[in-house]
Amino acid sequence: MIVRNAIAEDLPQYLPLGQAFHAASPMHSALPFDVNGFSDFFLQAVQNPNLGVWLAEDDGVVIGITGALFYPMYFSPTSMVVQELWWWLAPEARGKGAGQALFNVIESWATAKNATAIFMVALEDANAEKMAQIYTRKGFRLMERTYMKEVA
Repeated sequence: MIVRNAIAEDLPQYLPLGQAFHAASPMHSALPFDVNGFSDFFLQAVQNPNLGVWLAEDDGVVIGITGALFYPMYFSPTSMVVQELWWWLAPEARGKGAGQALFNVIESWATAKNATAIFMVALEDANAEKMAQIYTRKGFRLMERTYMKEVA
């Protein structure tokens, strides 16, 4: 198993995992998955130095994906931070090290970018407590919760 930067040619294998992440996320009931929009975003993201897009691959098959954004914190613009945007493993790949490897690449990227902090997200689902335990063990602390209301 290897973790590497995603490239444009990875889109056909990356897309189904993006769809699976969306389907498992609470977001699926509020916002549709836009295949063309995601594809366009992916192709732009792999070229953007402030977006990290990675995949875990086993024998040529993509088994996990993650992405993160490097940006200035709005209330402290000299503080650059990294925000994890998505982190997904195919169910059959879980518990075999790919998730840890994807997490490590975000943390290494943040360090290489001289980020002040990393923000990780846990979906509000059945795995929320498990993710809280993982993040706490890795030195993260709970900072806030996000709420959504549909307005259109």
